[in-house]
Amino acid sequence: MTESAQSRLAKHLAAQHGFTLNGVALLPPDGIAPRAASYSEWLSRGFNGPLEYMRRTRETRMRLQGRFPWARSVLALGAFYDAAPRGQPGHDLIAHVARYARGRDYHLVFQRRLKKLARALVDQGIAGRAHWLADTGPVLERAWGEAAGLGWTGKNTCLIHPRFGSFCLLAEILLDAALAPDTPAGNRCGTCRRCLDACPTHALVAPGILDANRCLATWNIERRGDAPEQLWAAQGGCAVGCDICQLACPFNAPRRLPVPDPELAAPRPWHAMTLAACIAMTPAAFNRAFAASALRRAGLKGLRLAAITVAGNTRAGECRAALEQCRTDTDYDIRRRAEWALQHDHSARRRTSASTSADNAAGL
Repeated sequence: MTESAQSRLAKHLAAQHGFTLNGVALLPPDGIAPRAASYSEWLSRGFNGPLEYMRRTRETRMRLQGRFPWARSVLALGAFYDAAPRGQPGHDLIAHVARYARGRDYHLVFQRRLKKLARALVDQGIAGRAHWLADTGPVLERAWGEAAGLGWTGKNTCLIHPRFGSFCLLAEILLDAALAPDTPAGNRCGTCRRCLDACPTHALVAPGILDANRCLATWNIERRGDAPEQLWAAQGGCAVGCDICQLACPFNAPRRLPVPDPELAAPRPWHAMTLAACIAMTPAAFNRAFAASALRRAGLKGLRLAAITVAGNTRAGECRAALEQCRTDTDYDIRRRAEWALQHDHSARRRTSASTSADNAAGL
């Protein structure tokens, strides 16, 4: 089988196993990953923030062959998740959750598919050895996806497909065979800077450079709601994750959104949960509602802190009783965040009332 035939068959199998995005990139002779130099510079400037695992896995991410000396090709893979608006803001939890985290934990979905795909690639004689990675592995996913022609890395640091945008999840399979590579897509961001201007915390410090210290997703997912107080108000309506830079991107316009992967878009038990119920959630309720959910990463306390913050920022009146109840919670952080939310809500209402009175007095 020729390298081109191997590549075509590998991508055909990938599509059959649920990866609508698929492409091949070759590892260079020195094994250095694409964008490795930029990644090294990013770390040297401290932009990884509290995400120390990014620094610990630096060498492997920059040079895959240090850990996988047999690897010759990367089969870059992806699938689109549901990106349509869901729920009523200020009432439903789902309206305040990043779209990627709505469905079943994608790690579980991808791991099952990748295991079967890797076996098929070997069985079909495409490679003698295959190792799959599903987000948690030490690999520069977007860089390899870009090299394999899945899209380009936008100014918001997301991988953007030229037709369907950036609401996709990525994975990879390393192969010991040198398959025919795909052509990288050219960058089409042009002079647009909507994502940079939309970021509420100015985490996008320059085109393609994200400061994780300022990114809301760092704190409400990776750090489980343990955000510095100066970021609480800036969190706005983002309870878990943040889609603001993606929603600002023209390539994610509603008419462009692809049909999502059915398994990633399937309803989950927590989809009917309100913000108020999330604020008052017990461990038993958490385990029932969030089994096999991507939101388990935020944890019970992280989800409660997130819902409390959003309730204060959105002035969700129906959450007031739950916030009042939190004043006697056994957890100090919950009590403190609830006090802030109640005060923040009160101050916002008072400012609105004063502004309305002034307008009325002026005859506006």
